[in-house]
Amino acid sequence: MDAADLHNQALAQYQKAQHAQAGALFLQAAEAYRDENRPALAAEMQNNYGVACRAQKDYAAALSAIEAAISQLRALDDARRLAHALGNLGSVLLETGALSPAAEALNESLSLLDPQTEKAARSEVLRVLGEVRLKQGKYLEGMADFDAGLRDAEKLSPQQRWLKQLLDRPLKMLGRK
Repeated sequence: MDAADLHNQALAQYQKAQHAQAGALFLQAAEAYRDENRPALAAEMQNNYGVACRAQKDYAAALSAIEAAISQLRALDDARRLAHALGNLGSVLLETGALSPAAEALNESLSLLDPQTEKAARSEVLRVLGEVRLKQGKYLEGMADFDAGLRDAEKLSPQQRWLKQLLDRPLKMLGRK
């Protein structure tokens, strides 16, 4: 089976919430992409493996995999994939309570994401950064980041629409809107 087939199977398993199977397939896809001399895709699969580990709450494995992917993507100077990996790193660090490093990773991710072509990714990173800042006690910054993330989202869930309405009033009162 070639790398692309393994990649597609891994994504299908992940979408079915079969995270352990997806993780194993992402690792196989990473190795197959390395064999095909496609290091950027191999690093992307390593990052995806980290996401699958995060979904299983195996944070040590997630951090190790995502940090390895980040190192590889920095060496390849692949800004788009690096931005996504940094966003994933920020999410894992948030879940482990490492708030300052999470904010650093998320801010670097934002700096690499194009506001015009990467709106969905920026929206997600801003919402996670908002959560980090709220947990750091930086309430105004957290609300503003979370609101910016909701504003840039293409389609809001009913809960997100409610939250956006809830955030609008205090941010307007504070002159932030």
